Amino acid sequence: MDEREAWERERRLWLEGAGLYQQLLDSECLMAFAPVGILAGVEIIRALDGMPRWLDVEMTEQRSARPNDSVLVLAYRADARRDPDVSYAAYCTSTYARTGEDWRLLQHQQTPIGHSAPPSQ
Repeated sequence: MDEREAWERERRLWLEGAGLYQQLLDSECLMAFAPVGILAGVEIIRALDGMPRWLDVEMTEQRSARPNDSVLVLAYRADARRDPDVSYAAYCTSTYARTGEDWRLLQHQQTPIGHSAPPSQ
């Protein structure tokens, strides 16, 4: 997976529903959200099922690291909006790993910035 594809995948995870997570998450995936806490595997899909999605997300301060050919780490600032009155800002990281021919999300965390709405990504 090249970086362009990784950033597009990351954007889609903010905007699309639980079905995309089922396709892209590794069964051992861990996610950390304040104040929700730590979620793992199928807990993530269950938590997202039926949750309202973000209407838009802007990802800035983008950085990536590729420690080897099978791992890609993304770090960025996300500014997301559900509607004109609900916004959320966070610093985020995501780690993807190649499993066979597919790339799966292994880890995602969000650190809220300032006084923004709760994540419910």
